[in-house]
Amino acid sequence: SGGTTELLMVEPVGKNVACTKIGGTSDISAGQLIDRTGQLLQLPFPSGKHLDVLSQQAAGADLFRVKCADMTFSLSGVQNKVQQYHEKNGIPAETAAYALRCVAFAVFQATKQALQRYPGLPVVFSGGVASNTMLRQTLEPLNPIFAQPQYSTDNAMGVAVLAHRAMEV
Repeated sequence: SGGTTELLMVEPVGKNVACTKIGGTSDISAGQLIDRTGQLLQLPFPSGKHLDVLSQQAAGADLFRVKCADMTFSLSGVQNKVQQYHEKNGIPAETAAYALRCVAFAVFQATKQALQRYPGLPVVFSGGVASNTMLRQTLEPLNPIFAQPQYSTDNAMGVAVLAHRAMEV
């Protein structure tokens, strides 16, 4: 999501769930990178939807391959790469696609590593960033389940559901 980019092992515990972080970013979240790219391109904030639409006009396939070890990756260096890329080519759609390809590649690698470590578990994506078209297309070979975009816009929805379950008599 915009606030966090985490791989969580989620297990049922009574009416609630137990979440254990098993991977994700070691620094900035995917949402932060996307919003910072949006600022660079002078798009409205939050920038996710705008970057998604803009990226679909791109023809290039350039990518900075983020290193992913033990299901963990860093996106702060990608921010610098995106800025350099934009300074070099100056085409907003190409810059948008470049940033999203970098995020999608990193998330793909971490998810693939998680599936190797925990074979057979279903993978569920939720959060605003999980609504991104390119991310969904990139991850398709891993057969993930994506929460519908209307249920992925705010972590408060999940917190409210869990609180409701906890309060049930």
